Amino acid sequence: MSKKSGGSIRKAALSLPILVALLAAYTARPADTDQTGAQIVAQGTKNGAIACARCHGFDGAAEGSGAFPRITGQPADYLADQLRAYASGYRKNSIMQPIAMGLDDAEIKAVAQYYATARAMPFIPPPQPPELIARGREIAKSGDANAHVDACETCHGSNGEGIPPIPYLAGQYSQYTKLQFRMYREGFRKTDLMGDPAKNLKEADVAAVAAYFEQLSRAAAK
Repeated sequence: MSKKSGGSIRKAALSLPILVALLAAYTARPADTDQTGAQIVAQGTKNGAIACARCHGFDGAAEGSGAFPRITGQPADYLADQLRAYASGYRKNSIMQPIAMGLDDAEIKAVAQYYATARAMPFIPPPQPPELIARGREIAKSGDANAHVDACETCHGSNGEGIPPIPYLAGQYSQYTKLQFRMYREGFRKTDLMGDPAKNLKEADVAAVAAYFEQLSRAAAK
């Protein structure tokens, strides 16, 4: 055996454990789910779901106006539940219902996992009056006994960080948050937990809560 061929064999032998380790790490990941989620986000599905990125962006941050929510890093279970609610009509939205109906359950899970692990640049909100932020902070942390509203943090976690599967509110666009209060109030969204806050809080207080959470940043997104 030549020295050249012997060296090649030794190099191959040394490389084999590394290749095995890399293969194990790759196969341990839910590669099919990752690929499926990314493909749907970019291209949609043959069953009628348009590409998620058209409205939500590839990073889940949308375009920042609040017309579409920031879903970057939201709990996968929460995102999947919302897609199922759209598909069934339990949560009403003329844009999202046909999209959700174009996804099977495996695709719903894949898209939810994609955005749950996405990362986006931090959002810098516009300045708000200090008194508005202070009122929002008061309701978020202590609630409003007169309106029979518990502290938002009871369900949404300290500083609105979220308690999976309940979504985070920190850094969420204020326009979107205000719209969701209206959706709950008018019955387009349904949950016992949001019934009292949506019905009992004044519009000024809703605006305050939305503004307060918008100006918070999520530790997971930093």
